[in-house]
Amino acid sequence: MQNPFNFAQTLSNQLNSFMNIHQQVISELSNELEINNLPQMTQSITLQENSAMIEEKQQQNHPTVKKGTQNEENAQQILTPRRISHDFNRESPFVKISVYKQHQMSNQKVYILQDDKIIGSNKVQKNEISIIRRKKQQHQGDNNIDLGLSSQEAHIEQVPCKISTEFGFRHSSRITPQIFCFLSLKYFHTRFSELPSNIFKLIHQFIKEKPNFYIQDCGTALKTLVRIQKESPRIMEENNSYLIGADFYFHVVQLNSIPKQLDHKKKNQESPNEYFFQTLVRENEKYRARIHGLTKEEQEVFQVYLQEFRKLKKKGRKQYQLLNCDRPFLKIQFDTPVSRQIAIFFGKAGQEQTFKIGRSQDCDIIVNMNTISRKQTQIKFNKNYWEIQDGEGTRQSANGTWQSLQPYEQSLLDTKPKLSVPILIEDKMEVKICENIFKFEMIGFGVSKKRKLTNTLYQELTQND
Repeated sequence: MQNPFNFAQTLSNQLNSFMNIHQQVISELSNELEINNLPQMTQSITLQENSAMIEEKQQQNHPTVKKGTQNEENAQQILTPRRISHDFNRESPFVKISVYKQHQMSNQKVYILQDDKIIGSNKVQKNEISIIRRKKQQHQGDNNIDLGLSSQEAHIEQVPCKISTEFGFRHSSRITPQIFCFLSLKYFHTRFSELPSNIFKLIHQFIKEKPNFYIQDCGTALKTLVRIQKESPRIMEENNSYLIGADFYFHVVQLNSIPKQLDHKKKNQESPNEYFFQTLVRENEKYRARIHGLTKEEQEVFQVYLQEFRKLKKKGRKQYQLLNCDRPFLKIQFDTPVSRQIAIFFGKAGQEQTFKIGRSQDCDIIVNMNTISRKQTQIKFNKNYWEIQDGEGTRQSANGTWQSLQPYEQSLLDTKPKLSVPILIEDKMEVKICENIFKFEMIGFGVSKKRKLTNTLYQELTQND
């Protein structure tokens, strides 16, 4: 027996092909049904259906509204959907936002994002939800805060970051060409109209756009950080800034995943191997850089070059650059309380290599801090790109590995605060601002397994095939 979900998805996919000929379909159906004012009726039905999609929450929360009054207001509702209630509708999709301190989930606050606003807030401006620091002295009229941070954190700017709802629930419920074609078939095609109502709801879930929300850092001194999930490593790029543990930061100074091929056959020019070790010597002498990823033989050769450089004090005018070496590399800088420290990791093209950061003595970089786990973070060269991952194996670190939305030293380069690139909010995503953690959970999105078609509905569907 064909899976009813696969059947419904196939049916919804076929609607896309109907889009190119929906004018002919409507014309033929108009002749069949002898409707002279079909365009006007199509517009009326479209308005009614779109109103039902957008104002579903209002209709469920106010069942006492008379049908006659409801139909008269449909056209007005689609143009300017009214917010007549702040009630929470569990039947509609929503985003649950839990706010708590690190390791203090018992004192968490819960916010509900539904109908493109936080339930209980006064207003939303410019399709944005601001995460704001509460004022120490609240005045009357200052209670329009969507998500508020503690007033004790006085060093936090007024708006560290914001959530965009431009492509949220209202955008998802708009009439698209696919929805228009679907409505045309539903109301004017005899065989389609005979399908059970649950089938229409299922098809609508497949062809409607998914609501998307984005988070953006406002360029303040305090950065907005996104937690790197254990099962979802992130690709590293230049100027990425990271927090491991509670207060240990580092950023990517330079990297190269696919080295370019250079011509080293000119007269009096070193071979690629000689150029590589001369570059490492200067990185070590100039920045006190720690070198990782060399084999035992390469380490011995490096020590020979280093001793020769110190003995002869070969400085010269020639510039040696890591980008001209024929090895993939990643150069990062740690900001410790005492000094800045450079570490350079080397990989081998087409191969995988892992470097560990933590308190354990077998880590490549050992950080003796109580807020750092024994195996805190992993940096990997995955054949042709560098990535970062939290924890090791199946265990994640206690305080997490976080990536800043703002590039390193963004606020120092620009005279005015600059918005970061928007990042898509995903299910189970965690965002950190100072000691506050915001966890986003998508509830009611898509078609869940619990809503599978029953055997009766499947029989009804196949009878109409």
